[in-house]
Amino acid sequence: MSKQRTHIGTWIIALSLCCILTGRLRAQDIVVNPDAETTAADAQGVSASTATTDEPATVALPELKPATPPLSKDMLLLVNGDQLSGMLQTFQQPGKTFWNRSDIDVPFEFDSEKLDEIVLGDRPKGTALPRERMRLQLANGDNYTGDWVGLDAEFLTIDTPFSGRLKVPRKHWQWAEFMHSDTQFIFEGPKGLEGWTMGKVTTKELDGGDWAYRNGAFYALKAASIARIIGMPDRMRMEFDMEWKGSLNLAVALYTDYLQPVSLADKDLEPDFGGFYSLQLTSYAVNVLMVKQKEPLQYLGMTQTPIFRQSEKAHIDVRTNKADNSISLLVNGKMVKRWVDQGGFAGMGKGIRLVHQGQGALRVSNIKIREWDGRFEAPPANRPQATQDLLTLRNGDKLVGNLVEASVDSLQFKMGETITAIGLEEVEKIEIGGIQDTVRPVRKGEVNATLVGGGNLQFLLRGIGGDLIHGSSDIYGTIDMKLSAFEKLDFQRVASKENQ
Repeated sequence: MSKQRTHIGTWIIALSLCCILTGRLRAQDIVVNPDAETTAADAQGVSASTATTDEPATVALPELKPATPPLSKDMLLLVNGDQLSGMLQTFQQPGKTFWNRSDIDVPFEFDSEKLDEIVLGDRPKGTALPRERMRLQLANGDNYTGDWVGLDAEFLTIDTPFSGRLKVPRKHWQWAEFMHSDTQFIFEGPKGLEGWTMGKVTTKELDGGDWAYRNGAFYALKAASIARIIGMPDRMRMEFDMEWKGSLNLAVALYTDYLQPVSLADKDLEPDFGGFYSLQLTSYAVNVLMVKQKEPLQYLGMTQTPIFRQSEKAHIDVRTNKADNSISLLVNGKMVKRWVDQGGFAGMGKGIRLVHQGQGALRVSNIKIREWDGRFEAPPANRPQATQDLLTLRNGDKLVGNLVEASVDSLQFKMGETITAIGLEEVEKIEIGGIQDTVRPVRKGEVNATLVGGGNLQFLLRGIGGDLIHGSSDIYGTIDMKLSAFEKLDFQRVASKENQ
């Protein structure tokens, strides 16, 4: 049984503890409470959750050293809804969690079963890793990036940024999408606030604030603007992930040469700026406006969409083409709207601007901007009813057959009685046939872990100490992972006997 409480409150809480807001926020209603932070005595009063499912045998852990200190505060959410900010020292399950704060002399301890979530602050990442070549999807919902190593009859081998080399049983692998070495990103981030320009959004209705950066993402709790000259090409693809709480209202300025927010009602009174497009994403509709000084606003067309009312997160994919004056929007891999400016392409700059209108909280991450090849490709998908695998090549060709094996740079694909060698540089995605989603009861101590920069995986959390997270999994076996690679560890609810 998964938790019903919304997860987006977690990063709102964590953000407030990074000195963007002061005071205490409760996950249930995201209401600011000016009281002091939860004390050790509060934590000791939390009741433990019940578990009824079997779990794998306990894995022997090494001696746990204090965890690497974060650059920003860690955060604990407890099962009774209380939160504690500070620094995680060690965690052991079953066992104790040791927690430190600047206002106590001796770290205090409490039962690890009382934890609901661990939100991890920024930690030094060490040596920069090369860009991963693929994204992997498993039957249990795990989704992460890595570098393809090879495939045999039993295992897919992948090098990951969070745990080095992993062997994934083939029976768990649903699809892989490849990112090739000749794919050059004009921008990939964010990795901080450097190079971005903050702008003040002030109106009679809205109280302005600033965007903040934490763990590979931008956050805004009030109306805020942030902009950057990217060097956008004539044919461009921009992707990003967003999560929000409350009403969604984000304006994305495309091809702008002006780094400050523009009041559309008073645009002619603003300092001189060139024409740009404003892509407006709201809870009820999407719209594109052509904005020029000394000219009326041009609405290219509003489309109502339920997508942003059905969830609190989405993957945004924007494609532009100056040659045919078009702007296209895809959400979660599906086309929402293609706009064409009949008056010619008006964008005169090379920059983008993100303006949060202040009606709720917003998180933006995984911004990737590159030149677009003009194609609209379908996203990878699970094919549980299929008896054969589907291989999509970069030139658009699709091959149906069976993936036999693969090395680091090529694969063997069987079609009929013929086995063909295909270079991985030619492959866009692999979709494996006949792999059903895995459904099983949640085990005590199991977490759904969010990776910095996107992606997630599930495992049984055994311990945290030094630079490592120690876990175990039906898929990976015993696994050690880099603490700095994770943003959040979310303990999963275990069903009680009467609900099973």
